[in-house]
Amino acid sequence: MDAKLINAFLTEGMNTFESMFGIKATNKEPHILNVTSGHPWEISGLLGITGKSKGVVAFRLHKTLANKMLELSGLECTKENYEEMSISLVSEFTNVIAGHAVSVVQDMDLDISPPFCVMGHNHEIAWPKNYPVIAIPFVTQQGPFEVDVCFK
Repeated sequence: MDAKLINAFLTEGMNTFESMFGIKATNKEPHILNVTSGHPWEISGLLGITGKSKGVVAFRLHKTLANKMLELSGLECTKENYEEMSISLVSEFTNVIAGHAVSVVQDMDLDISPPFCVMGHNHEIAWPKNYPVIAIPFVTQQGPFEVDVCFK
């Protein structure tokens, strides 16, 4: 996997989080994700990447951080649509991170699919087989999140 692509997601994960929500995110060491072991995340925003490289990107977090993001976004919501708005925000944030990262590596001629969310404790993602998933963990004062990338 191209280090330039991983660095684009790492940098844009931090920059976009701070610019959209005013929350400083610090990255930890990227590592290869063991996709068969469990994970702590409650929400994963997912999207596909096509072009010279093909892959999947996931923005993964806990509901408490998603709720804080919604609170800081300034979006109007009611009790009835709070969870739906939170999920929509996670999807859109996944889209923004990927869009920014793809624009940084324009020479790779990449396109992104519309995002969607998967929820639930220890939910499963059917990652592409035979390709490593690189986990880029981040920490904030409001909780951790992770950007996972898998490209062939």
